Amino acid sequence: MVAFVLGEEEIVAGFGLIGVKGVAPAGAEAARRELENVLASGQQPLILVTERVAQWIMPQIRNAILAGAIIQVIPGFGGRIEERADEEALLLSALGIKL
Repeated sequence: MVAFVLGEEEIVAGFGLIGVKGVAPAGAEAARRELENVLASGQQPLILVTERVAQWIMPQIRNAILAGAIIQVIPGFGGRIEERADEEALLLSALGIKL
């Protein structure tokens, strides 16, 4: 499995040191375009997206996950953003768990 990271420049550079390719999008449109390019590549990559970038493209991330993509939202350069209920609900929904 190939990994790919979408995030801030510092995060992309850090992952690049261990051989993981990535892109630091300048805005929401660039992030959406990069996510679409990675998903259309024909591979089944593990896509790591920082929280800040994920906020820009959350609807596209949801659709990709529901279509079978493997996407993990990770903390960005400034640490964690504290809004987790939406992601937890998405995961539970994808697993078919109702609480």
